[in-house]
Amino acid sequence: MALLNVDDRELRAARVAHVLARGVRDEEVAPADALRILRHELRRRNTNRALKLPLRSKEAQRVIDEYGPAGPPKNGSNDALHADHLWPLTEETLRTTTSVEAWVDELRRLSAVAVVTALENYRLMAAEKKNLWGPDKYAASGVELIEVATH
Repeated sequence: MALLNVDDRELRAARVAHVLARGVRDEEVAPADALRILRHELRRRNTNRALKLPLRSKEAQRVIDEYGPAGPPKNGSNDALHADHLWPLTEETLRTTTSVEAWVDELRRLSAVAVVTALENYRLMAAEKKNLWGPDKYAASGVELIEVATH
């Protein structure tokens, strides 16, 4: 298998996703379990990285600017920052992504996040319940995204 521009960690994650998805297709793994494991991997990738991620809401940028070097508050505050996934990981994804190479691409797509405040995240979760994703989710939630240069 010749995968170009794929680091070891990315390849290992794609292989695990591939095996879990195959288990779902072969009815050896419950879809809910495979989704839980893969969502955990996707969340882990962005833990404590909010200040380094370039796509963020205007409100998240305001919070970053306001709190400065001390950093934004942690969970429990409406100003806490969250990495919100632009796209969903679904059972359909498990059933239709059938190669390690395809999983590398899919995990890259699913890893796309925008930094938002906790207050914005609540509105975005409501949009997700209506099956809105990508730009439509942010528009429906009144969340304006910007790209910033990060260090």
